[in-house]
Amino acid sequence: MADMKQVMLDEVRKNSRIQTSYVAETEELIDTGLAKNEDNIMAAALAYLDEKGYRRRADNVEMAKQMIMEVSEGYDTVIVKKRKIEETDLFEKATINELRDAINVSILDTVTSLDNKLDRIVNKAFEYRVEELTTILTEKDRPHGHLAGDFESFEELLNRYGSAGWELDKIYREPKVSSVVPHTFIVFRREIMN
Repeated sequence: MADMKQVMLDEVRKNSRIQTSYVAETEELIDTGLAKNEDNIMAAALAYLDEKGYRRRADNVEMAKQMIMEVSEGYDTVIVKKRKIEETDLFEKATINELRDAINVSILDTVTSLDNKLDRIVNKAFEYRVEELTTILTEKDRPHGHLAGDFESFEELLNRYGSAGWELDKIYREPKVSSVVPHTFIVFRREIMN
């Protein structure tokens, strides 16, 4: 039979909004027991560089030796500083009721998130932009020379709006009346994010 407490704990840990552990970082001084002389300080400096993954360049060795000598000041032996990282499980001694409460918070968080997403889907709101063109020009219509400066092809128009987050909604032409060239309207839309 499954351990119910472990199943509940696994469910709580799946929710990224609930902190289930605490990480504490401390520095501790460790006495190597080696006499404080040049050879032992050099050996401790090289070991430090190797442990941290630093190259054994002369400047790195000197900085490591200096750091070890500062830490060892006032001692007869070589002292090194070590970083200790401890992770504490915040739910290690949690009761079933405490885990049940954490799961309820997790469920509420999930339901709220789903409600917000559904609300956004159901109640989408858009803003619109309309471009009015007398003619739709493509790249093959591009003029050469100094006339090309103000030219914008249909592809460039679509790319300009697309890069700003607009999508093409529809294209329609006004009815043709006698000799008047009908205009083409390009409608773009972009969702309003609340």
